[in-house]
Amino acid sequence: MATKSEQILREKEIQGIKFSLYGKMIVFSLLTIGTFFVAQTLFELFTIASISLALNIVLYIFSKFLKKGKYVSFVGLFCVAIDLVIITVLPFIWYNAVGGESQVPRTYLIKTYVHFIIAGTLVINAFSIQPIYPMMYALGVVISQAGILVYAQQDPRFVSTENFKEAIIGPAAHVNNYIMSMGIIGVLGFFLAYLTYRVRRTVLMAVTNEVKMTQLTRYFSPNVVEEMDQADEDFFKPGGKESTVAVLFCDIANFTQISETLGPAKTMSLLSEYHSFMLDIVFQNHGTLDKFIGDGMMVTFGTPTASKEDATNSVKAGIAMLQALAEWNKKRETNEEKAISIRIGIHYGPVIVGNVGIEKRLEYTVIGDTVNAASRLETLGKELKRNFLISKELYDHISQELKQSLKMKTMGTLSLRGKTKTTEILAIEVPS
Repeated sequence: MATKSEQILREKEIQGIKFSLYGKMIVFSLLTIGTFFVAQTLFELFTIASISLALNIVLYIFSKFLKKGKYVSFVGLFCVAIDLVIITVLPFIWYNAVGGESQVPRTYLIKTYVHFIIAGTLVINAFSIQPIYPMMYALGVVISQAGILVYAQQDPRFVSTENFKEAIIGPAAHVNNYIMSMGIIGVLGFFLAYLTYRVRRTVLMAVTNEVKMTQLTRYFSPNVVEEMDQADEDFFKPGGKESTVAVLFCDIANFTQISETLGPAKTMSLLSEYHSFMLDIVFQNHGTLDKFIGDGMMVTFGTPTASKEDATNSVKAGIAMLQALAEWNKKRETNEEKAISIRIGIHYGPVIVGNVGIEKRLEYTVIGDTVNAASRLETLGKELKRNFLISKELYDHISQELKQSLKMKTMGTLSLRGKTKTTEILAIEVPS
């Protein structure tokens, strides 16, 4: 089974091969068009046009395979083979077009200057980000062109010269220049293969990091993942800093009875669906999931970076959570399933934000009395028969606009269980 990174890298490779295919189709088409203007015989025009058309059809079929993710390696290698056949056959097509063996010395075979086509095709092969393709092509080109040179030199009419002018406008060929061109193609091929290898590694590292970041979002909130991605080593050491945040606790009422009725499988399915849309709301309101506590959630607003909107965002999230729950319950009732009720408690105050534990096992969290107060507010909702309680400290820091839109009822100044300090508690009523 391929890893996620390998799958994504394969997709990048497919994109590169498809680009290579389309590039070849364009080259073959341009070659056919150019042949109409320079062809000296009908045979040359017909042969090149036929080969070009056939190859374009084959390459188009291959592109369909790639679209389905099939035969990727085969298509890549077959394309290299096609390129090698073309650059080997082209000189002979042109040679026969001007008279062939009976009229023209084989010197003409190495004067066709297909090296420009070779260089272009070599670069196109490198776009596959698969080093084996440009390397095999370069090696094949050197062997092919060396074979053509040896074949041409077997003709007693073969003429060579060291004069570039004579080689260009005369019947002679500059053998050393031809050999040097093959050498350059070979070096360029291996250079492109190495460059492709480096690019492939870079792409793999980038893809792997992208996958890791995606996997991290399954365990951490997006803003924490972003902070981790940009953080230095100090971020990953035990310790923390003091900050003022909003802490939200949310719990499903009577969950023990619900789980006993549903059984393990259905209970996990219910929680999965419930947590899914609840977390979306949390993240949309710039909250951070601190942890799941069974069926409950602990969420913070203001970590890892605090803002003036944290208190406001926490209340907006609570309202949205209750509204989303009401919609979910309608669907459940349609399916003859029992409605679910939740309790929410939010407090605002100072906490210690940071890593708890040891360097081998860290948990990014918040600790302090504010956390305990928020938890007790949520629990207090059961006694007061209210599903959304906030502290006066939180209310004082929400926006004026939000305050005006809230329908609230004071529950008096109550002492939270386990604490000597009294806190005014407000119940927010959210229409279902």
